[in-house]
Amino acid sequence: MDLVSCHGFLPTSVTYNGFTGGTLADALGDFGGEHRDTKDSPAYYTCMISVSDIPADYNPSHFFILYPGIFVTLTNFATMHFSGLRVHGGTAPVAPPDADPNDFKSATRFNIIYYPPRGQTEGNQRYALGGLPNNTTFFVAPEMTAAE
Repeated sequence: MDLVSCHGFLPTSVTYNGFTGGTLADALGDFGGEHRDTKDSPAYYTCMISVSDIPADYNPSHFFILYPGIFVTLTNFATMHFSGLRVHGGTAPVAPPDADPNDFKSATRFNIIYYPPRGQTEGNQRYALGGLPNNTTFFVAPEMTAAE
């Protein structure tokens, strides 16, 4: 079992051999290991808040930005603002050598990620405004929000 970061609204912080999902996984892309968020807007920063529950005797997980070489210990409520376009990632917490494997499930790293998708910041994305009577969604199209 590998503990990885999540993007706020995912139901769990534990993955078993990777994430299997439909369009949510496509929208998020790679996460956890070393990666770049290529769909982020270059004009905005990502905000990450760690709200983990790691036992005190564990080696806590770390977040890194490879260049310029920033490494942050993910203590509870640690918050970082960074460009997701830079190569970044995280490590899993490490249990002590004498830890009982039955206790592994109690160690949870959970990160809330707020990021600006490029389509949203450039006005190329539609927004759900509400539900319609025929069980469909009413979307605000980009041309309805353009100031031109």
